[in-house]
Amino acid sequence: MSELRLSYPACVIAGKTRLTAEDIGILREHVFAGGLTSSQDAMILLAINSSCSEKCPEWHHYFIETMTNFIVHRNDPQGAMDAWKADWLVAMISTRGVINSSIELDLLFHVIDISSHIPDNLSIFALNQIRLAIIDEIGAWAGMRGSSQHGLQKSDVMLITRVMSAIARSRGSRLTARERRILDQIGVLSGVSGDHAAAA
Repeated sequence: MSELRLSYPACVIAGKTRLTAEDIGILREHVFAGGLTSSQDAMILLAINSSCSEKCPEWHHYFIETMTNFIVHRNDPQGAMDAWKADWLVAMISTRGVINSSIELDLLFHVIDISSHIPDNLSIFALNQIRLAIIDEIGAWAGMRGSSQHGLQKSDVMLITRVMSAIARSRGSRLTARERRILDQIGVLSGVSGDHAAAA
């Protein structure tokens, strides 16, 4: 994203330290009047999100809804995620397989929530964010889950349930071997804490 060239007025907004409701209005009316229509548009919005350290309360909803609409509904298969779309999303919001931004983690799970189908590379990526937080204490979820203790917490289970609901919509009760493996590492299938499952 460092080589991305932003046109006016996106470049001015990206250069600010705080995003305001007025900035969102400018983006809606002048930069993305028809919503995001290309990968370049999505990268611009991601760049603005990353470059501005302070954001107004309205930004979270705008960013999540605008990005989700593009990812899930603008590209085929419309309303669903396939492996290609999932790989693109993973590349955009993670570094070496880890999401470090809470808003980008929220984006991932919102995409999962509203998609009629998700491939196992997306479910595994999402579940791995939980595993990394529980076992290695890294990533955005490690700071959001409300506990530094190893092993499943209520907040972890609630997040896992969102992934499992998406899997059920996609394939019924059929889990892939890779999904079973990571659920076992987390401790969902084995019934033991994540660190013990990883050592098993």
